[in-house]
Amino acid sequence: MAGVQTLELEIQVNMTAERFFKTFKKKEGNFTDKTEAVSVHRDDPTSNSSIQIWNFIVDGKMEQIKEKIEVDEENKSVSFLALEGDVLKQYKSYKITLDVVPKDDQVCIAKWTWEYEKLNDDIPPPTRYTAFVADYTRDLETRLLFES
Repeated sequence: MAGVQTLELEIQVNMTAERFFKTFKKKEGNFTDKTEAVSVHRDDPTSNSSIQIWNFIVDGKMEQIKEKIEVDEENKSVSFLALEGDVLKQYKSYKITLDVVPKDDQVCIAKWTWEYEKLNDDIPPPTRYTAFVADYTRDLETRLLFES
């Protein structure tokens, strides 16, 4: 079996990097119609990490994930490490990192990177989750632009 593998996805977001990153920095409120619920399971206000449980819809099916979220404010980066949930039925390890990169004064790039290890060679890469994250990013952008 191949060890840890990676996938990458870059999406242009039509707002400042600071504004887009802020929704992840505050650890709540970044809902779309594809995320049914989120709850902060453990949150330490003195730390830049939290444990959250998400219910979300992928390919028409409700899934759940419990993940450790770590925020790096200086680099505008957020990592999501799966601790429990549906995704770990196929992957031994599963981590997503979001880097929010300024492009110009009004546009940024959301660079998503997956690091995952399959439970066996018959498991496909997590492209269904990359498609979900692409839709999620666009939906979140639309909602944030509408709120401004």
